[in-house]
Amino acid sequence: MYIDFHSHILPGADHGSESIEMSLSQLEYAKAAGVGTIVATPHFYPDVDNIPDFLERREKAYDELCVANKSGIKIVKAAEVQLGINLDKEPDLFKLCIGDTDYILIEFPPEPWPCWTLDAVMGIIRERRLRPVCAHIDRISHIGREKILKLNIDVQMNASALLDSRRHRRYYLDLIADDAVHVLGSDTHGDGKLSYKDFSYAVKKIGKMMPYLTANAEKIITPRDTSRQIKLSL
Repeated sequence: MYIDFHSHILPGADHGSESIEMSLSQLEYAKAAGVGTIVATPHFYPDVDNIPDFLERREKAYDELCVANKSGIKIVKAAEVQLGINLDKEPDLFKLCIGDTDYILIEFPPEPWPCWTLDAVMGIIRERRLRPVCAHIDRISHIGREKILKLNIDVQMNASALLDSRRHRRYYLDLIADDAVHVLGSDTHGDGKLSYKDFSYAVKKIGKMMPYLTANAEKIITPRDTSRQIKLSL
């Protein structure tokens, strides 16, 4: 079974799913695509959200979906956290991590990036002691991708990246082969039909390298001791 590392499936948590019915549709298409685990990553925008309100909204949506979920798919709570200038100064940032881990999915701001961008990533690592995962690197420019790859952090790719031309598809497959892309996500919004069609296509094109991505995702979402983050917030 596959792990969808990036999905907007929680109903009402953001604009990804507007209802429990839409979320259940996503689960149906995910199951048909062979997905066994979904990392639920509603958007967190530091300029408009605060962590307590976000967590309350996410918990309500997660509980509603878990009650209705009969698919057998495991859902892991997380967030797609947009990088902000003072994000690395937030003592409770660990509460937005993936499940009970110290990994956090980071969405880079629109390009061109301000001068603080990469420093903020390093601050998340050094000050907050967290492990950033770059969200949908395929949506970042070539220059930006090169900068991110030099950070030596984990990288997530959207399945839709492999729908591009053969040359672009080869580029992303080479990134996987070179251990530069580590996990695959659907980035599902809406009912999931097209997103999981893309996911199935990507799995087919990735071929023998897919177990590598699945193993990486399993390693990242496996719970670990996060007491050091709790201590940092005190």
